[in-house]
Amino acid sequence: MIKKGQPMKPPVKTSFRGRDVAYLVISIVLVGVGYAAYRGLYFLGENVPFAQEMILVFLGAAATIYLTAVLLNRQTELELRKEGQVLLFQQKHDTYMRVIEKVAEIVERERHDFALIDELRVISHKLAVVGSAPVVEAFRRVLDLLVDGLEDGQLNGNDAEQVMHAVAEVTIAMRSDISSDNDPEALRSAAETIMANSRKIERLDDIE
Repeated sequence: MIKKGQPMKPPVKTSFRGRDVAYLVISIVLVGVGYAAYRGLYFLGENVPFAQEMILVFLGAAATIYLTAVLLNRQTELELRKEGQVLLFQQKHDTYMRVIEKVAEIVERERHDFALIDELRVISHKLAVVGSAPVVEAFRRVLDLLVDGLEDGQLNGNDAEQVMHAVAEVTIAMRSDISSDNDPEALRSAAETIMANSRKIERLDDIE
């Protein structure tokens, strides 16, 4: 969920309005010019055999070529946008998985490790580029808990448990970002299930 005061996601652009208007204006101008040329040439060719038919064929071919070029150009734009969205989704997915795995490594190590912290720093920069605002905010909570827990150079059991609970909250934000299911009730139910699973795993970890 987006907290109060947290920046909203920018609206996704669904069309190229400026370019569409330009295509429309050009089409109207070409139709007007074509109609005027057709009328002039059509009446001039009344006394020439097959002249009017040839004019119709020429204008029809010109209109077909123009419309085909416009449609192909638009199709190319849509395909490029779709490919860009797929690449962004893949980058998000890979970065999100790396965040979870790296935090888990730090918790498992249970002590301050410069190499792991450096790797987490790089992943954090990647997350800042591709991650949604709720994910970045939830990850900040994880970093706060890691800083508090590792101040003495050692991460105790309680600190590790709090960090992993925060990671569960990060996964909720990640799921909401990359999931195609936008039903608020389904997202809320998934969030509750994720947190319940996290608590059960902690109970399993406490069993001796």
